[in-house]
Amino acid sequence: MIVSLAIPNELLKEVDQVVKLGEYASRSEIIRASLREFLSRHRWLSGLEGCFLATIMFTYLKGRIDLEKLTDLKHEFDDVIATEMHTHLEKENCLEVLVIKGDASRIKKLKSQLSAIKGIRHVELISIAI
Repeated sequence: MIVSLAIPNELLKEVDQVVKLGEYASRSEIIRASLREFLSRHRWLSGLEGCFLATIMFTYLKGRIDLEKLTDLKHEFDDVIATEMHTHLEKENCLEVLVIKGDASRIKKLKSQLSAIKGIRHVELISIAI
């Protein structure tokens, strides 16, 4: 089956560079591998239960995110956010790390809502069972 999708030029350049290096045979192979990895992580996250310690790391570009929405979300989840760290990776690129402790359902909901905020570029969750 053929699926058509739009990819930003910057991302496509990176994909083409990986193909040039010979790590994948084609753009399609990279996208298939990426989808398999995404779905595997999604299945893993869906199966989390009980109480966990976790970190959620995410990046965004300054000025391209609704900081009020992000702040409101963090306040909504202040029952599970133990601490947070913000750092500037580059002039415009920011990294936030949230240390989380709580029920898996709350942690999954927080990650999902962070991923849905326009402008957040990448969200990564790492967990440890208590």
